[in-house]
Amino acid sequence: RMIAKRDGALEAAEVVEIAPRGPAGALRYYVHYLQHDRRMDEWVGRGQIRGEPDWAHGFGSPALSSPRGGHGRRSHKRKSPNSPGGALASPRGMTPRGRNGHSDPTVAERLEHAREHMTRVKNVEAIVFSEWKLEPWYWAPFPEEYHDQTLYFCDFTLRYTPSVDLILEHRETYRASGAPRRPPGARCYGPDAQGVSLWEIDGEVETLYCQNLCLLAKLFLDHKTLNFDVEPFRYYALTSHRTADDGADEEELLGYFSKEKESRLAYNLACILTMPQHQRKGLGTLMIDLSYALTQREGKMGSPEKPLSDLGKLSYRSYWTWTVLTALKSYDSGRDLKDVSRDLGLAIEDVISTLQHLDMIREWKGQMLVRLDYEEVASKLKSIKRPPRLCDPSKVCWTPPAD
Repeated sequence: RMIAKRDGALEAAEVVEIAPRGPAGALRYYVHYLQHDRRMDEWVGRGQIRGEPDWAHGFGSPALSSPRGGHGRRSHKRKSPNSPGGALASPRGMTPRGRNGHSDPTVAERLEHAREHMTRVKNVEAIVFSEWKLEPWYWAPFPEEYHDQTLYFCDFTLRYTPSVDLILEHRETYRASGAPRRPPGARCYGPDAQGVSLWEIDGEVETLYCQNLCLLAKLFLDHKTLNFDVEPFRYYALTSHRTADDGADEEELLGYFSKEKESRLAYNLACILTMPQHQRKGLGTLMIDLSYALTQREGKMGSPEKPLSDLGKLSYRSYWTWTVLTALKSYDSGRDLKDVSRDLGLAIEDVISTLQHLDMIREWKGQMLVRLDYEEVASKLKSIKRPPRLCDPSKVCWTPPAD
């Protein structure tokens, strides 16, 4: 079908869901634009659909269903929360296992298919965070009483509620308490020249905050597997300093990344998100650089958790390209790639894949060698129009935890 978008442009799309809207029961249609990511999916009216829908003639009719992805809209009385929301408890040990303790691919595929079906329609209309009203990109597992509403988040506790009165009361109470207006945990970077800081938060200590951070992130991450068992992770919140209207210091959340406390595969980053209102400012590569700065402090080499999303691949590729080329600019032929890997904190396989991407590896007599031309390295660096935003190493104030 061709859909007339809000700007008047026509886009090819498929109808994913049909649901009644309002007391009159007029139908609305949830559509996926074929040439775009799922974050562009939206509800449209019948008047925006050009041509007669195929299902009007009995072919391939989408099921009339709830926007929650269920089997029809149920009449229920919405709970009236008396305090800003927390986070759902999550059943543990849900990984499908076959005999002998191995994953059952058939069951895993069915579960993945069920997950895709359940999460294909956004279930939160909007969120209000700080001074921003944001439209979610994807489905997120909020309790059902919060579905199809605008949710208001506290900037500092990440508690949420659909009630304007409750969030205002919560914010005033928090301000009056004198509690620091920033993420919990300890500062491990900053403030730098731009007023940016990084805060380390232990999922075992600040469980509710970290669960709510994951919920907030899921609204803008398609393939993030939300895990409410946050205790095995540390979360790193990136903030920017600001002065409130009452003169108090505040830290505004810009984004975050997480990492496992103990990773058998030497992953130094599990999940990363730049808040939508702060994207295109280089904050993604700044957080990537900070993750490697912490890895270097540990005396280790690390790599992000795989597989990477499409956007993640682009961010990491641009970061790796810049850092590896910069290292090669003053490369000493007496040192090998393992030294480069160790100096940068990058896993050796990421260094090699970057060199392959740059077409700088050649095979000679059965060996893989780096083809290094200093003029070519300088030329490649000069061709990068937008170098990655990096951290100030002198502002890293972090000691690796004892555990």
